[in-house]
Amino acid sequence: MRAFCLIALLIAAPALADIAVRDDTGQTIRLARPAQRIVSLAPHITENLFAIGAGGRVVGTVDFSNFPEAAKRIPRVGGYEKIDLEAVAALRPDLVIAWESGNIASHVAKLKAIGLPVLLTDTKRIEDVPADLERLGELSGARDEARA
Repeated sequence: MRAFCLIALLIAAPALADIAVRDDTGQTIRLARPAQRIVSLAPHITENLFAIGAGGRVVGTVDFSNFPEAAKRIPRVGGYEKIDLEAVAALRPDLVIAWESGNIASHVAKLKAIGLPVLLTDTKRIEDVPADLERLGELSGARDEARA
């Protein structure tokens, strides 16, 4: 019986481990489980989340997030340069995904200061898109779709 329990624990251990992803600033974002409530702070981030099958987990986004059509129905938290921090917090996200070169750094810092996990992305080259999608997939539980 002990051997069975040990084997079961070893098999289940990877599923119990934290999800850890390094963002484009070198910070490590850790989640206990895939994010269920995501706030996207840029239109292209919203599009990428839908592209990997995680669009249903997006509970808030910014103005001009209008693709795909379903993105138009997601509650807004301001524009990517003027985030309504109270609106973000009210959505109770378990992950915020921000655009390093587009979102205001002080807004991102305030979101982190209230304890929200924030992934900063800043994909600038087409060659970097697959890695960005994989990070989004890892954090949202859509890893297989992101790699496809």
